[in-house]
Amino acid sequence: MGNLAAARPHVSVLGDLAGRKSTRRRAASSGFAVVTHMASLEGNWKGGRESNDRGLELTPLNPSHLWTRAIFEHQTGDSAEGDVYLDRLLEAARLPGPEQSMARGMAAAAAVVARITGEPKRLDMAEAAAEAVRSEKTVSPLFAQRSTAGLALLAVQKGGQSAAAEYYAALLDKLNTMIYTVISAGRLLGLLSQTMGNEEQAVRHFEDALAFCRQAGFRPELAWTGCDYADLLMAGLSGPSTNSGRTDGGGRAKAMTLLEESLTISTQLGMRPLMERVIERQEQARSQPEPAHAYPGGLTEREVEVLRLIAAGKTNFEIAEELVIAEGTARRHVANIYEKIGAANRVEAAAYAAQYGLV
Repeated sequence: MGNLAAARPHVSVLGDLAGRKSTRRRAASSGFAVVTHMASLEGNWKGGRESNDRGLELTPLNPSHLWTRAIFEHQTGDSAEGDVYLDRLLEAARLPGPEQSMARGMAAAAAVVARITGEPKRLDMAEAAAEAVRSEKTVSPLFAQRSTAGLALLAVQKGGQSAAAEYYAALLDKLNTMIYTVISAGRLLGLLSQTMGNEEQAVRHFEDALAFCRQAGFRPELAWTGCDYADLLMAGLSGPSTNSGRTDGGGRAKAMTLLEESLTISTQLGMRPLMERVIERQEQARSQPEPAHAYPGGLTEREVEVLRLIAAGKTNFEIAEELVIAEGTARRHVANIYEKIGAANRVEAAAYAAQYGLV
């Protein structure tokens, strides 16, 4: 829930208990899992691997350890090693036993891996495992939530609007929480909203996710949220203007700021796949032409210049001299402006300019 300060004392106690020889094997393994999860949230890959190794020594097929390690390795760019742990997790999801439901719930981590790598591998297996959890008569709410989150990411991956809407409704009450410890509900809701075509809603969720991650100190998730949010903003630069203002220079500037922050964090934490993605996005953004500013009333850049001079009390002759154009051209600009903004005279045109901040 974003309160690491309150969590740390409990994690410390669990770590101490897990390290004692008197602690039972399975309980110790669970303690190391919590320590690993804390490390994952903060991007402490070295410490996370150490506690993860100790947990795997105790319970080699523990789904919690397998999915966390799979994510760790993929986050830092070792896809081959990450796939080893992911395959072991998917195998555990097929084996009957007390941990099968847990493994199935976490098998949708393949969707998280696909989001990190951009490669849609093992998604059919992950989807089948997640659906199996949802079909069980009795299932832990935590496993059900993880399965739903995984299926939601799969819907984003496939671009399915109806499925995205279904999972959006199921996850909306999880806002300002972390799911899987590697994706915030806010970012997931933003991605689902984008898939549904509701971009303004997506903007609100991404903003919520940024605020949540900054306050909590979830740096890996903050970096990913910034990149996904920038993708949304940049996607609108060549599209029609919306009330969200994404298509103006402000949207581009915000996207570049988010990408810069994401690159800083991912570089510091050694998140190579994200670093490469952000650099690619930055290069794409720099290659795109600057968007034309959208003025009210459909006014052009030149007409806004003329309108500002009208508001300054200039005559048509003075406007022509100021802009180095013919007086007849200035007169036509004035007539076009009146028609576009519904003004009858210069006083009304000046009032319009003041109302929309054009002076």
